[in-house]
Amino acid sequence: MDYSILLGYIENLLGKGSPRARDNYAFHCPFCNHRKQKLEIKMSTDENGQNPWECWVCNTRGRTIRSLLRQLKVPRDTAVEILRHVRKGEKVYYEENYVVKLPDEFQPLFSASHQSVIANKLRKYLYRRGLSEVDFIRYNIGYCTEGEYQGRLIIPSYDENNQLNYFVGRTYENSFIKYKNPPASRDVIIFENTINWNKPIVLVEGTFDAMAVRRNAIPILGKNIAPKLLKKIVSSNVEDIYIALDKDALKRAISFSEKFLNMGKKVYLVELDDKDPSEMGFEAFTKHIQNAQELELSGLMRYKFELL
Repeated sequence: MDYSILLGYIENLLGKGSPRARDNYAFHCPFCNHRKQKLEIKMSTDENGQNPWECWVCNTRGRTIRSLLRQLKVPRDTAVEILRHVRKGEKVYYEENYVVKLPDEFQPLFSASHQSVIANKLRKYLYRRGLSEVDFIRYNIGYCTEGEYQGRLIIPSYDENNQLNYFVGRTYENSFIKYKNPPASRDVIIFENTINWNKPIVLVEGTFDAMAVRRNAIPILGKNIAPKLLKKIVSSNVEDIYIALDKDALKRAISFSEKFLNMGKKVYLVELDDKDPSEMGFEAFTKHIQNAQELELSGLMRYKFELL
């Protein structure tokens, strides 16, 4: 049972915990301040929908994470966010096991003939995006001239074991539908095989943005951060998170910033002008990264007030 995100939040409140039997974790008790870790919390929800917790010294106790947060006087907004990650029951949902694979018609761009009109057209398009032949190889960018993904660039994503976990199909011809992606779960970490989890990461909107940033950039491909990515960030050694979403996505960027600040991470909100990272290019975006200031709670409140 996965409770790593919840554990990350609790450790941000109480300090590093120590695993005990039956999914319990022990912490230093903030109520009696005993020198040993005597406060035990059950991180997994039991059959009664409860997460019992108790200090074996001062006997302060409760049945739910909600009651613990109330005793700790955690602000309401933070408590609501934490409680989103408490399992509500024992019902398990299963998804159809869709195996991601590249289209049969997929052609790698790096090995395509330089006599091919279509391949050369795509090369020029990607060069204008700031990509190079090295990027074609690094990301295994390809295209399809036939089949379901005809007329589309194919941008694969690989997990930490270099196994395909998703791909993005973007039109390179006139098409009403700009993107066509596989019917697979988006609960994956895009470009995971390129990420060093011991260094700062950059969260961006799309795959072209991530490729333009080059270093430790992860596209979120949607309005929310995938649970798997969120869990990985919580459990990793990443301390610094740069959030570089489009200007019209400021509200989401603020929401993500607040989430990571509550986890004890350092957040840098990269303010973009009217261009996204893929439009401004590597050098210009790097200057924005270098000029980004760490977001404090006061700055977060200022942004939230401006959005009202």
